[in-house]
Amino acid sequence: MTADTNVISTDVKESKKPVFSIPDFRKIFPVLGLIAVIAFFQIYTGGKVFTVRNLKAVINEGFFIMIGSVGYVFLLSQGSMDFSIGANMCVSCAAAAMGSAISPVLAIPFGVGTGIIIGALNGFIHVKFKIGALIATLAMQFILNGFVVILLDGGTLQPPLNMLKWNTMTLKITTFLVIVIVGYIVFEYTPYGKRCRAIGSCEEVTKQTGVNYPLMKFIPFVIMGAIAGLLGFFSLIRTGTASSHTGSELMMNVLNAALLGGIPISGGATSKYRAVVIGGLTMAFLTNGMTLMGVGNYDKQLIRGIVFLLAIAISFDRKNMTVIK
Repeated sequence: MTADTNVISTDVKESKKPVFSIPDFRKIFPVLGLIAVIAFFQIYTGGKVFTVRNLKAVINEGFFIMIGSVGYVFLLSQGSMDFSIGANMCVSCAAAAMGSAISPVLAIPFGVGTGIIIGALNGFIHVKFKIGALIATLAMQFILNGFVVILLDGGTLQPPLNMLKWNTMTLKITTFLVIVIVGYIVFEYTPYGKRCRAIGSCEEVTKQTGVNYPLMKFIPFVIMGAIAGLLGFFSLIRTGTASSHTGSELMMNVLNAALLGGIPISGGATSKYRAVVIGGLTMAFLTNGMTLMGVGNYDKQLIRGIVFLLAIAISFDRKNMTVIK
């Protein structure tokens, strides 16, 4: 009788298991969003999305967004943000142009070095003075926007014309692969990547584990600064000029890409590195599609704002109400 009871009990438990489970919408939203964006613009533009010429434009756009997202994934996973990356890219581009006037080979160290200094300053203000990342980087954005106007004297700077030959697809693809692969290894397979997600999940618990918490919070700003500086250099060799408008769309594009890729704005354990590729492609096709449709700059800002609100509404982890740490 006992055996029969056990069998019946087991059967009841098994019968309670659902035949199929409904997937978490937040997990499949990034892929669905990418497919929807590509399908919409492919239909609306009469098949212009997948022409060779347009795909090159998508790659050029996606290069900046995806590489920027590599840095942002470390910040967002902790629940931090950097609103100054566009302004950082602008100042770094101007610094790269000034370095190229001395020697073209100095353009990269001038640009990346400037980006690192700005990123380190952001991290220092945030960690040392315990000022929220949002406030610290927003203030830095205003400072840099004013500084670059003074630096450029209201005009522009141009590198030597032979530097424009550096703007090759081979260099971009190689740089992209190296940064994305290294970022993936660090974020997914090193203790630092795990601690970034741990800080986003529960900051107080992470402090009590004995790790160097201030350093853990400081490093992502330096990484983001270095990437902003590198993008400043690539912007210089792509456009052939450094102006006060350089990088003006970077911050919103990268932030939207990270959120659309599935990283919650509150950070934590659910932060996934795949957001770099999925979200980056989504924003690249979205930006390119709006250009194909002839959407004006102000309308693009409106659309990006709507996308930002939509991405937050879907990805926000309501169990962790502390958004910006």
